[in-house]
Amino acid sequence: MLPDVIFVGPTKCGTTWIDAYLRTRPEVVLPEKTKETFFFDKVFSRGIEWYRAQFPDRDGIRVEVAPSLFHKPEARAALLQTAPKTKVVIMLRDPWDRAVSHYFHYRKAGEARLPLAEMAQRFPDVVEASLFHKHAQAWEEAFPGQVSYLSYAQLRTDPDGLCAALCEVMGLDYVAPPGSLSQRQVNAAAVPRNALAARMGRRSAEWLRRAGAHQVVNVLRQTRLKKLLFAGGQVEGERQAVRAQVSTLGMIAPDHAQMLDFLAARGEVRP
Repeated sequence: MLPDVIFVGPTKCGTTWIDAYLRTRPEVVLPEKTKETFFFDKVFSRGIEWYRAQFPDRDGIRVEVAPSLFHKPEARAALLQTAPKTKVVIMLRDPWDRAVSHYFHYRKAGEARLPLAEMAQRFPDVVEASLFHKHAQAWEEAFPGQVSYLSYAQLRTDPDGLCAALCEVMGLDYVAPPGSLSQRQVNAAAVPRNALAARMGRRSAEWLRRAGAHQVVNVLRQTRLKKLLFAGGQVEGERQAVRAQVSTLGMIAPDHAQMLDFLAARGEVRP
């Protein structure tokens, strides 16, 4: 079977938390060996039978939390071709804060400290995945009547309320998140002790995933290796400096204004 619901992101909007919550629900069937299969954006050539095999063979609501899909037209086209009846869920977040968090995603992966605009030039998804109106509109056009929205801000301030909204979107009975999830810090920034080792670790994990070795990556993530490669000092001072540069990301402001108008017209939750 194909997914009934897919959370398309974008990244840095609480999807890891959502995946962790859904894995506490026995009636939800998620990929067994990994959070994301990357099927629709990176390994679509493997075919639908490969994708089906990533899910355990049992009854339930089939779901994938796949935040890398949000800003990729080819992923949207692949999902539409394969599973046109799938319900799509988009997580909304302040787009500038999301871009700053994405900046630190690359810093944590071993990239050097750079001006925000330079990091965005090197990694275009820093800005592209914050263009909520542009991409949400494309999802709406591809999946009319099948797109829902949830708020990252609500996850930060009211995880129980976010869970209630999540369950309503999915047609699940409400079950509160475990205490361990309610207390989990969302998107804490850090930089690695060794940037070169972190870059090598990120590229190795990407290669293993593309080779279909998701389980190897998952096993390694449970060891001390992940902490040794990616853990490091907190960066609150750097975060403040980067946040002060968000005005250099000129494409975000007009898109954000359009998104607020769209949400107001729809009566949807604001980021």
